[in-house]
Amino acid sequence: MRFTRDSRAQSVVLGTVVLFGFLIISLSVYQVEVVPQQNAEIEFQHFEDTRNDLVELRAGILQAGSIDQPQYRTVQLGTTYPTRIVAINPPPPAGVIRTTEAYPITISNGSGTPEGTITIPTRFIQYRPGYNELNPSPTWYDASVLYLDARDEGGGVVVIEDQALVDSGEVQITALQNEFYRSETGRVTLELRPARSVTGTIPEGDLSVTVPTRLSGEEYWDDTEISSEIYTVTNDANGDGVYNLTLETTANNLTVDTVGVQDAPDEPTQNDNARVGGDRSDGGDGGDGSGPSPGPQCVAGSYNVNSNEDRDIAYTGNVNVNANVNGDVIAGGSVIVNSGARVNGNIQAGGSVTVNSGARVTGDVSAGGSITTRPGSDIAGNEEPNINGYAPCNSE
Repeated sequence: MRFTRDSRAQSVVLGTVVLFGFLIISLSVYQVEVVPQQNAEIEFQHFEDTRNDLVELRAGILQAGSIDQPQYRTVQLGTTYPTRIVAINPPPPAGVIRTTEAYPITISNGSGTPEGTITIPTRFIQYRPGYNELNPSPTWYDASVLYLDARDEGGGVVVIEDQALVDSGEVQITALQNEFYRSETGRVTLELRPARSVTGTIPEGDLSVTVPTRLSGEEYWDDTEISSEIYTVTNDANGDGVYNLTLETTANNLTVDTVGVQDAPDEPTQNDNARVGGDRSDGGDGGDGSGPSPGPQCVAGSYNVNSNEDRDIAYTGNVNVNANVNGDVIAGGSVIVNSGARVNGNIQAGGSVTVNSGARVTGDVSAGGSITTRPGSDIAGNEEPNINGYAPCNSE
């Protein structure tokens, strides 16, 4: 027999090679076509979720200034892709959130005297995702307006939330202060700490309030409900993309608040109602040895948190937390955080504090009584139990 001319196995070999080739082609198509499409869907869903986070962030900034209580808002900066067995993902996309440099808000009565003009610094916020497939425009918080800015890509402005500067003739200014920058894939919490209203230092009489904005009159302000008789928008004189929005009002119709990111704003200083916790390193008396600090105003009675709430909870009685609270929980009595609940802030209780299994507190816990943590619970901050005479809130 001559084996060199035997061709009986050639069909099997050829079939195997063809099948292997089809497999390689299928994997290549899956990697090039299917994986990017699936990742783009994940990025789009994340973009929608983050837009909602930014809407809540804007609301927290305005709320912190208006109710004079700290607010806590979280933003999911980036996302992740699902694990793939036979395909390769690009690196998880991170996002960047930052405040810009400071620009002045000017309030003047036109007298030309130092007492007739005050200047308060404020900043914008920019969020930009770093997706691998999609390339969305950055989102800006600017003079109470939240919008997508596609002008650098040849597009325009898409408003997400309208201005809150002027409402029924009242001018309400919230200055945003402090430098802030984060770049990551996870969730970041922004602490929004207010200061006292600066109404007491506002000049008397008729006023011109000049607010920096990145939006021109044609791009946004001309289409708002603000009367054309009380506002003007100047050109971008400095070539930095920032315009001056000037509002005509009076001292009686003007409110100005300041909100700091992560720390109290520099101008003016933080007041007692905006203070969270306090320095009790001397034994728990509020910092100066003169007894507990007065604390914030609290609603009379007890309260059960049965649904998620994006605000501070402050009551003179007991508070039972059965859902998520994005803010502080303050009680004249005791506080119980039940299984599955979460407090994204601090807890201050005149009585005891109990954190049951499966519950979490991201901030500090201070109590006039004991602090009890059940197995499987978590308190991320400091614990300060049994503060003698601790009275975290007053009744309204």
